[in-house]
Formats: sequence, C-alpha cells, structure tokens
Amino acid sequence: MFTSRKLRQSAYYQGSLAFELGGGWFDQSRTQLYDVETLQLVFSTSKGLVAAAVALAVQRGLLDYSALVTRYWPEYGQNGKENTTVADIMSHRAGLPHISKPFEQFLNWTAMIHTLEQMTPLWPPGSAHAYHAYTYGWLAGELIRRVDPNKRSLGQFIREEMSDPINFEFFIGLPLNQEHRVSPVELSKNIKQNINESNIELVALFNDPRTHRAEIPAANGIATASSIARLYSALNTDLDGGKFKRLLNEDILKLATRSNTPEGEIDLVMQLKVSFGMGFLLFHDIFPEFGPDTFGHDGFGGSIGFCAPTKNFSFAYVVNRLEGTSADGYPRIAPMLKKIAEFLNQ
Repeated sequence: MFTSRKLRQSAYYQGSLAFELGGGWFDQSRTQLYDVETLQLVFSTSKGLVAAAVALAVQRGLLDYSALVTRYWPEYGQNGKENTTVADIMSHRAGLPHISKPFEQFLNWTAMIHTLEQMTPLWPPGSAHAYHAYTYGWLAGELIRRVDPNKRSLGQFIREEMSDPINFEFFIGLPLNQEHRVSPVELSKNIKQNINESNIELVALFNDPRTHRAEIPAANGIATASSIARLYSALNTDLDGGKFKRLLNEDILKLATRSNTPEGEIDLVMQLKVSFGMGFLLFHDIFPEFGPDTFGHDGFGGSIGFCAPTKNFSFAYVVNRLEGTSADGYPRIAPMLKKIAEFLNQ
C-alpha cells in the first residue's frame, strides 16, 4: 500500500493561477514524485468537461438544448426514446441510467452507440432524474460527433477546440505518448470496505492503458489539477490578463448552469437530492459560501472541479488514493475551502 496520500489542488482567481499545492509519491515503487506534470484519472469529474464541450457546441449553433435528439441523431429515435431532448440527456433525465455490457465493450465507441440506440428507457424520458454514470458520456459525445462539421470524436473536439486554444490538459482518450505521466489509482481501506468486489475489480480496469486510450467520457477523463481549475475559470472569464478569451459567453453559461431538476426531486439511482443544469452539478447547497451560481462536477474517490462565477474563482482537486465522495462532505478539502471562502467574502 502507499504510505501517504498523493494529491494536487489548484485554484484560479480572476482568470489567473492563484495557487497549486500537493505532493506525495507517484506510485507504489516510490521512485517518482507526484508533481505538477502528473496526470490523474478523475472518474466523473470528467462529466464537467463534457458539459462544457456541449455548451460550446450550443454557443456555436450546432446544438440546441431544447431540440429533440433525433434532429441530430435519427437512429436514436426508437423503442420509446423518440421524444428525448438534448436537455434530457444533459441533465440525466433520458431514462437510460444503466447499461449491462462487459467492460471490454466500453472501449468500443461504435458498439456502445449501437447499444444505446437499441435500448428502451426505464421510464418516459424527461419524467425522472437518475444519474447516468456511464451512458451520459456516450450520449453527449455522440451528439458532438454528429453535429461537428469535421465529425471528430468528443476527445478530439475537446483537444482542438478547447484544450489547445487555451492551454490546458484534460484528456478524453489519452495519447499513448502521455501514458507515462498517469499516476495509478488505488482504493483506500475505507472505500474497499464500502463497495462490492465487482466495483473493486472495475477500479483496477481504470489503471489499464487501454482504458486510458478509449473514450469513456463520463468516467475516464485524465487531467492535471491546474488544468481542471483553468478550464472552469475559462468558462467564466478571460485568462492570463486577457491573453486567452473565455470559452463561453455569459448567456450560454447561465443557460448551461440553470437547474433542470425540479425542486426536491430525488435521484432514482443515488437516492439523494441533487440539482443539475446542462451536465453541470449545481453546488449552491453544497458550497453556499461560494455563491448561489457555483457549479462543477465531482468524481469517485474525491476529485472535484468547480467554478464560483460571482467570486471569479475556480478550484480543482485530484488524488490517486481514492477515499471520499460528495456524500462525505469533501472532508479533505472542506477546511481549506472554508478559509478561501472567508477570504473571498471579505
């Protein structure tokens, strides 16, 4: 087992890097430090990047949240999915929260899309909220591929239209020449005691380079902490003193972060009250001290990225020793975030 936590946390304030902290060991051999160049698998924190990509497509007129999915993806309109909207997909209301396929098939985009086209929703699309742990990413990613004039994959679209132009590293589909930078994840004793054996085996699969190279957009994003914080800052403001222009305009950002979850509704998968915009988890109840418009996404094991627009602040935390979840109240970062909020609220 590792003898210390390996983590990094980063924040942007008013479009510039405010701090980056962290340390520990890269892997069990303890021959390499966990540093600013370390890439980390962040599980569902990836969903925030996917939401940002779809919002960018909406801004460019390629997608409309209110449109039927079949407008862009005709083959999707079968077996009770004909009236599904883009908003239903983005806010976990499509009725397809589960998918029963061997993990090996998760690595095959075409196979997963064909499976989703054939599926029947568990309830009428739009009628209930249920967290789409994996299916969200393929559904949103296929929409991007369908409307992109160059028919690029979601990962390629993100690299060429988002990551490269504003200089951050957040991969969906890791290039093979970057694999050496990825720190493997491990389960803490606490997590092992609270999940079943199949999920323990599943986590091990996420250390496989084949998984890293595939596009599983809802769960296999790989990034640095500073890149996640930079992405969230770029959604809200210009970066580096105006050198890089913001990715989303104010109107689109407000549209993407407006709740599409009825007040008090319980998620049928997580059995919790949650609030989602167009793919973004709305943190107004979780981090009220950062303002009512705070949004982002977290991931299994404790990683998180968020933006607080009214404070012009963004934050990210990544870790390779998987411990906490949102249900735990983010115990490892809560004290520091409290201090930061106190400073911002002065």
